[in-house]
Amino acid sequence: MTRICGMKLLNRIRQTGWRYSFAIAFNRVVPQWLFRTRRYVIFRMDNPSEPAAEGQVTVFQCDDEQQIQAVEQLTYFRREYSSGQCHAFAAEVDGQLAGGMWAATECFDENELGVRLQLANNQTWLCSALISKDMRGHGVYSRLLPFVIRSMANSGKPDALVAVNPDNLASYHAHKKRSRETVGYVFAIRFLKLTACWVWGGVSKQRTFSANSNERPIEIRVPVESH
Repeated sequence: MTRICGMKLLNRIRQTGWRYSFAIAFNRVVPQWLFRTRRYVIFRMDNPSEPAAEGQVTVFQCDDEQQIQAVEQLTYFRREYSSGQCHAFAAEVDGQLAGGMWAATECFDENELGVRLQLANNQTWLCSALISKDMRGHGVYSRLLPFVIRSMANSGKPDALVAVNPDNLASYHAHKKRSRETVGYVFAIRFLKLTACWVWGGVSKQRTFSANSNERPIEIRVPVESH
């Protein structure tokens, strides 16, 4: 049993990367209110022209409070975390919730880091996606992601953006192959209420430091795609 658990742990580290695995362990030990740091790459996602074949996976936008709360519980996300508007999406297999994802408009708050992403009118921020452990590797996310992108495009938000930790190798490669371009990079570090943020590429920031990021988060922006 110990050997099997050890092999599973090694396989997971190989898939995600040792630096990302270390960061997860670190965050479990160090409380969120004390310290957080993260770097991530921002991708501009392709808008699939044809719906993906769904098979046994059913994907939909949540339109009642019970559905939204179920996605909140699965993804550990709460709408009150962000000052912008957040739309919940779900994936079901045989009638059971298998995955969830959020699409934010107007703005999105990275409360752990003290950073706020300001969005243009046609932009949407894809975030807090999670597939239940027993359904990972069954193509649930590959059905959910394009559905969310198409749905937001149909509602007037065709510029879909997503942030991925490049140390999470599996997530990085999965999103990169579905992206239209790499927009830029963000590195943020917060200690208590003090936040510092640096950006590269096409991302811009309001300022580098905030002495009270709980009340004055550092604002970053991604330029609207030029055609």
